[in-house]
Amino acid sequence: MELAGRRPLAVIIENFPDARPQWGLSLASRVYEAITEGGITRYLAVFGPTDGDRVGPVRSVRTQFLNYVLELDAAVAHVGGNADALDHITTFHIKNLDQFRYAEAYRRILVPHLALEHTMFTSTRALRDLMDRSGWGEKVVVDHPRWKAAMPPGLRPARQKVTIEFSFPEYRVAWVYRPGTDDYQRLLAGVEDVDAATGTPVTATSIAIAVIPRIHGRTQIREDTWTFSDVGSGRAWIIQDGTETEGQWQKASRTDRLRFLDGAGREIELNRGRQWIEIVPPEVTPDFESMFAIE
Repeated sequence: MELAGRRPLAVIIENFPDARPQWGLSLASRVYEAITEGGITRYLAVFGPTDGDRVGPVRSVRTQFLNYVLELDAAVAHVGGNADALDHITTFHIKNLDQFRYAEAYRRILVPHLALEHTMFTSTRALRDLMDRSGWGEKVVVDHPRWKAAMPPGLRPARQKVTIEFSFPEYRVAWVYRPGTDDYQRLLAGVEDVDAATGTPVTATSIAIAVIPRIHGRTQIREDTWTFSDVGSGRAWIIQDGTETEGQWQKASRTDRLRFLDGAGREIELNRGRQWIEIVPPEVTPDFESMFAIE
C-alpha cells in the first residue's frame, strides 16, 4: 500500500522498429499509444507501484500525450520535444523531468550499428529521486476508473482478436484474448511483443480505443506536428473479458479524467490490471474477430 499512493510517473518510450524490444512496458500500470509524425507510433508509459531498473528507449514528447499527464498530475520523463510540447509543459506547469535538464537520471546504452537516438534509457528509481528533490514526491489521490469483478471462467469466450492498423505494417497492433487468464497478449507487426526488461509478453487486462481527430500543422520553428482534439467526446470501444463494448470517450477538460461511457451514458467498469489506451485517428477503424465457446 505504501507504493500504491505514489505520484504517477510517465515516460515517453519510442516504437521505431530499431528500438524494439522496448524495456519496461510490462511494468507500467497504463500505457497510451498514439501516432506522431510519419505514421510512427509512440508510447506514454505510466508507472505507479512497480519500478523498473531500465526503461526505454526514451524519446521526445508530443502534445498528444500531455493532457493525459495533466489528468494524472504525473511527472513526465522525456528527451526534449517539439516546440509546441515544450511550450505546453511550461504553460500548464507540468512536472518536467526532461533529460536535457536532468541528464544524471538517464544513461546511454550503446549497441553496435544502432543509431544514437535509440539508446537513451532511465530507471524509475532515478526519476523518483529527482521527483523527491523537486518536491513532487508526496502521496497523491488519482481519480481512477470504476472497477468490476473479472468474468467468471465459464462465461469467457474462447477467442477474440482486435487489430489496429495505425499506419504501416510495422505499426500494426493486434490484441489476442487469453481466456485462461482473462487478459490480452499484444502482437506488434505480426509477432509477439516482448518486454526486454522481463522477458515476458506484453499484456493488458483491458484495452480502450479512442477515436480522436487530429490536425496537421507546423510548430513555431516549422517542425511537422499533429494537434489532437482530445478534450470533448467521440467514438470509443472498451475491450475486456473477450468482448468489445462500443460507446464514447469523454474528457471535459485538460485535467479531467478520460472516461469511457456505454450507449446509455454510464461509465464502463473495468477489470483491475494493466490498461492500454489506443489513440486512433478517425480514418483508422479497428477490426474485431470473436468466437464464443460452444456448449
